[in-house]
Amino acid sequence: MSAKHHFNKGLKLFFAFWEKYHELDNFHYQWAKDHLKVLVVKRGDVLEPPGHRTEISYFVATGMLARAEDNSNTSKRKITSLALPNMALMSTVHLHSHSIRPGEIIALRPGIIIALPHHVLRRFQEYEKSVDTLVDVFCNKEKRQLILLQQLLREYSSFDRYLSFVELMPEIRAVTSQTEQAALLDISRNTIQRASYFLATRKIRRK
Repeated sequence: MSAKHHFNKGLKLFFAFWEKYHELDNFHYQWAKDHLKVLVVKRGDVLEPPGHRTEISYFVATGMLARAEDNSNTSKRKITSLALPNMALMSTVHLHSHSIRPGEIIALRPGIIIALPHHVLRRFQEYEKSVDTLVDVFCNKEKRQLILLQQLLREYSSFDRYLSFVELMPEIRAVTSQTEQAALLDISRNTIQRASYFLATRKIRRK
């Protein structure tokens, strides 16, 4: 498909999301076309590498993004947050912060991503308050996810942690692989398989 097709599809999905929370007009559409960038990503693409200094948000029109870190002691990759369609990952703590969050932002699935540079959002925010609504929704969605993850990671038993994950985050379980779930929950795939067997049969499988 052409770049124009992906551009139009990405912006269409972005506006369909934004107008759920704020009335939009041609002014908003023109601003987005002039200032936002539509990215077509493949699985494994790195949008922001470790140590980057870019102040930006990535809205997921289609696909899936993750913020991930590599543990130098265990050589394991840890996923610290996920963005499904209609969610976003911010590279900073908040829109007006210059503190970059650790890790890299990577594509877990092929898709269409809208890049929203923070300097553009901040400048637009000075005379258009609909940006506040947009950023608040981004932040609240990610915050809710992080609260649930923190709750799960406090579970001492990795087996119980996965059972709670199934209950609290079914939408993420439905679209992630066991490898991704293990990196998100800091548990082994063996634990996931044992817990999945228990959920299917109500029987405990021996290790």
